[in-house]
Amino acid sequence: MKCPVCGHPDMVKKVLDETLAYGGQSLTLHAMHGEFCSHCGEGVWDDESYRRYTEAQAGLLRSVKGDVGEDIRRIRKKLNLTQAELASVFGVGKMAFSRYERGESRPPAPLVKLLKLIDRHPDLLGEMRNV
Repeated sequence: MKCPVCGHPDMVKKVLDETLAYGGQSLTLHAMHGEFCSHCGEGVWDDESYRRYTEAQAGLLRSVKGDVGEDIRRIRKKLNLTQAELASVFGVGKMAFSRYERGESRPPAPLVKLLKLIDRHPDLLGEMRNV
């Protein structure tokens, strides 16, 4: 395998510990397997290590930022609304909240803040419908 960055032909198999850090939290993945360039140091994880890396990265982001999709679902159910009804109130497509709740797309930050405000003050929902 050639290095994907510098093209050097000497990739060396190694087993390393990899530390991920985000938002003041960190975690270390042990025994990560990959091939690393002896010239520039760039590396490529094997399939299993790459899977572990991406799962750990997503978990770390959720632990720092929280699970926005679950928050949206909880607030929507508290308001006793369907996804389509909530989408209508916010003026977005019918499928938007379905994608947000499943984590397929990330909602805009202002929408999340407004939902959290409505969660604290449900009476504002009526005003939103009239805006």
